[in-house]
Amino acid sequence: MRILISILAIAAAAAAPQADTAQPKTARKLYTYKLKSGATLRLDFPLYVEGKAPKVTKDVFRGYALYNSYCYRCHGTDATGGQLGPDLRASLVSGMKPQNFMSIAMAGRQEKGMPSWAGFLSQKDMIKIYRYVKGRSLDLVPSGRPPSEQD
Repeated sequence: MRILISILAIAAAAAAPQADTAQPKTARKLYTYKLKSGATLRLDFPLYVEGKAPKVTKDVFRGYALYNSYCYRCHGTDATGGQLGPDLRASLVSGMKPQNFMSIAMAGRQEKGMPSWAGFLSQKDMIKIYRYVKGRSLDLVPSGRPPSEQD
């Protein structure tokens, strides 16, 4: 009987409204983009400098610079694929999630000849590369050097 009362007390406490001690959840800002197909898409990061499209943000431009320094040799100029690595745009279009992109990039794929970038590139660097490739996969970031705030 005591066990049943204890279980009921625990259940009642769990169901009772909690004091407002939890941190409020911050809403993530979403950025809406119109694709060439006419469809709209929302991302949780900006591709363009606010009010200055098509100029890309510093993060997207840095992603381009990092990609152009380290990734293009295998994955091709503009993330279009190469003899050694796949078209990263197609990988993202076909549903690759950011976590998978990051995991593969940081750990590498030794069986396929892809080195691990962990310890050489930071996770923040890899997020910037992901954002650049995501913009390319949506055809929102042009091929070549994207226009930036510095232009």
